Amino acid sequence: MAMADALGFEGLNPRNLDVAQAVLDRTGGAGADVVFEVSGTQPGVDLMTDAAAARGRIVMVAIHAKKPQVDLFRFFWREIEMLGARVYEAQDYDRAIAMIAEGLPVGRLITDRHPLSGVQAAFDALNGNATAMKSLIQIGDAA
Repeated sequence: MAMADALGFEGLNPRNLDVAQAVLDRTGGAGADVVFEVSGTQPGVDLMTDAAAARGRIVMVAIHAKKPQVDLFRFFWREIEMLGARVYEAQDYDRAIAMIAEGLPVGRLITDRHPLSGVQAAFDALNGNATAMKSLIQIGDAA
């Protein structure tokens, strides 16, 4: 949450509030036009359909360890569209480059760096670390 706030985004913590209701409140009851499911959890899947607007779009980015249960009735009733996102397209890179050029402080996203010999330590450090964002593995000499 602190990282999202530092980057100028508003984060909603599901431990502190009903996120679907907060989205509805912020959209005058309409719901979100686009929802990205990035958690890989069943509560995230439940939230994606609860927060999506009628005729909204859900982009499934997360890789789930188990097959998630999706509320197909809600999909039907709200005419929701779902897309899978496995790879990036050229326009995604163009937009990311533009955001960096506009001043998005991407350096803050890098939370730690490890040498190639420390790959296992890098993964160990990420396990259960709620503040980790991006861990870089350095291969070769730093330039």
